[in-house]
Amino acid sequence: MKMEELVIGGKIHGTHGVKGNLKIEFFNPRLRLPETIYIKDEKGNFIPLEIEYIDRRKNLIKFKGYDDLDKAKKIKQKYFYIPKSIVPKPSKNEYYEFQLLDSDVIFNGKNIGKIIKIDDRLSTAYLIIKCSDDKVRYLPFISQFVKDVDIKNKKVEISPPEGWFSL
Repeated sequence: MKMEELVIGGKIHGTHGVKGNLKIEFFNPRLRLPETIYIKDEKGNFIPLEIEYIDRRKNLIKFKGYDDLDKAKKIKQKYFYIPKSIVPKPSKNEYYEFQLLDSDVIFNGKNIGKIIKIDDRLSTAYLIIKCSDDKVRYLPFISQFVKDVDIKNKKVEISPPEGWFSL
């Protein structure tokens, strides 16, 4: 059986209490988790985690077999992965990180780099772009600078501010 494509659904943060509970962050609040989610090990292999219970109000999760603090600590600070098919459709002009990552960045008809990360810790998200000159540049993900997003073809057309390339 071929495993369905997995995408990042959120992040498992630190432990909570001494019974193996972990804080969890959902990248989409509408997301409903299946019985099993996945994390990656150091080699990039997917490891299944079976959910014992989840508390959406407190954003806590507990996995079967992780019933003490020491075991739970081994899986903290990891992204969790879910089947792509269960991810809710984003609203118009909304995108998931996995849809934008590795997209070609186009300026004046030329490919100038790839999106390697999205930083959404501030009120405005930033595209982190590895440019063809090997520099990494940050671009606010706002309509003034991002002119078109083509998810299907993994292309993002930009019109950066003057002087952006000299950063």
